[in-house]
Formats: sequence, structure tokens, C-alpha cells
Amino acid sequence: MLSDRSVLVTGGSSGIGRELVRQYVAAGARVLTTARRESGLLETIEGLDAERAYIVPADLGSRTGRELITTEALRIAPIDVVVHAAGALGPKAKLADYPEDAWHEVFHINATAVHLLHQQLVPLLSPTATIIGVSSSVGRKGRGEWGMYAISKAALEGWLEVLADEWAGPVYSVNPGGTATPMRAEAMPDEDPATIPAPADIMPIFLRLARSNPDEASGTKFDARDYVGADPWALAPNGD
Repeated sequence: MLSDRSVLVTGGSSGIGRELVRQYVAAGARVLTTARRESGLLETIEGLDAERAYIVPADLGSRTGRELITTEALRIAPIDVVVHAAGALGPKAKLADYPEDAWHEVFHINATAVHLLHQQLVPLLSPTATIIGVSSSVGRKGRGEWGMYAISKAALEGWLEVLADEWAGPVYSVNPGGTATPMRAEAMPDEDPATIPAPADIMPIFLRLARSNPDEASGTKFDARDYVGADPWALAPNGD
């Protein structure tokens, strides 16, 4: 269903980003993914079609890393879909105690670097490319001790709103909800991962939004859990 699509996924070395890469390639797309850990990226594309899965080990937070991503993205240009899945958690702490270095680092990765990468990618994007930001429940409604993670995800939501008003193609925010990923395990070490969806469970909405000429209005905010079990190509909330 995505055989005519070229997709860039950030944060593809684990968790939701890894599953996005695998599912998009399985649906026929050409996918380039990036993260700092080359070993994780190699694990992500293991067993995938080498002609449709490409990796770029790079630090999204650095200018050099973003330039490398942009250069390598020429391999799949024009790019039809960008999914900003990379993210930094930072410490769980009250704002009064939040460390300054983590404040700057988490905001930079979760918001500033997304914007700067988008600016560099613009010449490589198709005129109506789809932009998807991976948000968070705490980015929609702040929650104590989530600190800069929550604040930066709220900033990402604002960035997506502005972009949706400017960009010719569709722009979406997708909140995965609690998902069994390494980041979630770090944030909630006492939580049983069997009680929350796996990354594969929340893929229907991400697959749906990556297709050509999506019906969903630009600027729409989605909760991925609403679509668990749905057919992504005939999608309705809760599988209805």
C-alpha cells in the first residue's frame, strides 16, 4: 500500500521508531532511518529488503549530524513522509529540582532539532509531503515530575500546529500513549510492560497517515491507542 512512498524516520534504533521502519518497509515504502547508535539501526533493518531500507548513524542534535542526514536523504528524495520519532526523556524530577543541563538537552532534541532538521529537509521534500510528529500524553496535558519531556512535547505540538498552517502538505501529531519501549521502561520501571500496547499494536494510524492523499485534515491530533486493532487501510477509531 506504500510502494510509491519514500519515508524518513528519525529515532529508528529502538522502540516506536524501529517498528515504524519495519512496518513501512513491509508495506512497500523506501525508508531511510537515523539514530546515533549504528548497532541499533543495523538491528532494525536486519532481514529487511536492502534496496528499501537505509540507515544513517548520526546525532540529530548536532549541525553535522543533521547535515549528514540531509545528504544521505538524497538517496530517497523526493521524500513523501517524515516521521519525527526521535526523542530524549531526561530525568523524572520536579521543576524546582530540574537540572539545567538536562533542561537544555531535552528541549534541544525534542523540539529545536526537529525544527532545524525540517528546515534542512525542505528542498528534498515532495511539495505535499506528510509530516508526522510523535507526541506524548504529557505533551497534551502536563503532568508533575515529567519536567522538560512534557514541556518539549507541548512545544512540539505547537510547532506542528504552526507548520500545519504553513505547509502545503498534511501535518499530524500522533500521541502513542503508554507503549512498551525502552524509554517507557526507563520512565516507569515498576510498570509491567505486558499491561500496555507493544509498538506493533499502535502502528495502524501511522501506516494510515503515510499513504498518498490522506483524507485526514492537516493539523489533526491523533491518539494511536484509539486505532489499536484497526485495519490501517480502512481505518476507523477502535476498529469500528
